[in-house]
Amino acid sequence: MSIQKLLGAWVCFGLSLLGPRLVWGACAGPPDLEARLRTHPDAETNVQLGIWFGNHHQHSCAIRRFQTALEYEPDSPRIFYLIGLSYYFSGQPEEAVSALQSSIRLDSKNLDSRLILAAALSQLGRNREAQPQWEEALQIDPTSKVAMDGLSKCLIAEGEYGAVISLLSSTPRNEVMTLDLALAYAKGGNLAGASTVLKQALTAAPSSQPLTKALITVYVNQNRYQDAVKLAEKMYSLHSANLDAQAAYMEVLILNDEFSKAAPLGQKLLAAAPHKFETLYLNGVLRRESGDYASARPLLEQAVELNPRHYNVRYNLGVVLSKLQDYSGAKKQLQEAIELGGSEPQIRFELATALRNLGEAQEAQEQLKIYKQELKERADRTLAAGKAAEAEQELSKGNAQKAVELYREAVAANPRDALLNYKLALALDKTGDTSGERDALNEAIKIDPDIAVAHNQLGYLASLQGDLSSAENSFRQALRAAPGYTQAWISLAATLAMQSRFSEAQEAVSVALRLDPQNASALQLHRQLNVEQSQH
Repeated sequence: MSIQKLLGAWVCFGLSLLGPRLVWGACAGPPDLEARLRTHPDAETNVQLGIWFGNHHQHSCAIRRFQTALEYEPDSPRIFYLIGLSYYFSGQPEEAVSALQSSIRLDSKNLDSRLILAAALSQLGRNREAQPQWEEALQIDPTSKVAMDGLSKCLIAEGEYGAVISLLSSTPRNEVMTLDLALAYAKGGNLAGASTVLKQALTAAPSSQPLTKALITVYVNQNRYQDAVKLAEKMYSLHSANLDAQAAYMEVLILNDEFSKAAPLGQKLLAAAPHKFETLYLNGVLRRESGDYASARPLLEQAVELNPRHYNVRYNLGVVLSKLQDYSGAKKQLQEAIELGGSEPQIRFELATALRNLGEAQEAQEQLKIYKQELKERADRTLAAGKAAEAEQELSKGNAQKAVELYREAVAANPRDALLNYKLALALDKTGDTSGERDALNEAIKIDPDIAVAHNQLGYLASLQGDLSSAENSFRQALRAAPGYTQAWISLAATLAMQSRFSEAQEAVSVALRLDPQNASALQLHRQLNVEQSQH
């Protein structure tokens, strides 16, 4: 199996490929290799023996052999790579980083070294360092789905949602990339876009649990609880023995206040997996909702012990403790929920209640102030999303001017949304307002410098005006942000051809065809370039 496939399995499915740290011990390989090592103690024999140990999950033995091989070939990028790979799969990403950096220093174009280094840095939470490694990997292979997924996750962690949408929206996607794209849309406030992406993917894979669960989450965030229940019920009917499917169905039943339906599922989960986090958490929430705070408390406390970084379980425990008049305990849990990323305004309200009961009046007032501000911001985002949805409907009917008005209202409600500004620009394009379109595109880029679709559209406008230098720069900026953006490669190739830079244009269109071999525009441009080159 290739490194990309191995890494893809870890990145895409979260498989635990990392074992505990291993210590040096007796390392006995196959007799023929051991015999060869005694008679030919060179780098290659040590490497082959190290590979054998790695294939048999004896990573410490593999590292020992690769380090010995390095003594014979101290400048071998391959051996440094194998050392880093072994450290990585033995659960020692920190040690892997140094070896992989040495490998890349000696061979900067090695894709596998880039991928493993980026993955190790991401695992260590060093996303700012991982991001350029993912980007370099995409420069080496613009079709690498592992690199696209890894880069997307880094960008999402940094809040660069527009960049993820630019990267993934115009390229063939596997399931995990689809989930990345949907998450970027959702976190960027475009729940309708997330819903569309997931529904399209589910048409091709209707039994996919990850895609179904993601769409359920989108429906919940859109307050479409009935749709969420129907979808969760369908997933449950397809996977009735699956605990995750049971838990997902139970959760949306609780959200939809269907407690009588949720209760039997809760009992079923308690019988099947009494010590599982989801079982304890959901049953704790169910009992809190029914007002049985005394029995909810131990369930939620156990859930917190199992997953202390889950903000919603801490929020629910905080509410329960407040109801039981343990205001000090409630304050602690609610503050933890906020520190862990809980952004729902209700958390602030409950914290204010606990603080007021503790006699901390000023602190309670501060929390109420934040609560009101967050309510307003949430209302503004909801208004913007609603106006944007209306605008899309008007565009589909051919009412571009009405769409522009609605997008302007959406931008006014949520002015820091780069994607909304970009959509406004596209609507303005349909009305022929080039100046307004350019202003909206520049505003989108000002908010998010990595929104590739906006750079690409600016390049298109520049090319229409004959400003080929500016057009080229914009297309290159689009590709810097999204190396897998097929249309930007085609646009760049056409711009280079218009400047009679035919060899560079051919290189660009060749990348486009590697990304999308059946792309009609790329194929036509490739044929035209062949003709032009034959005439010069």
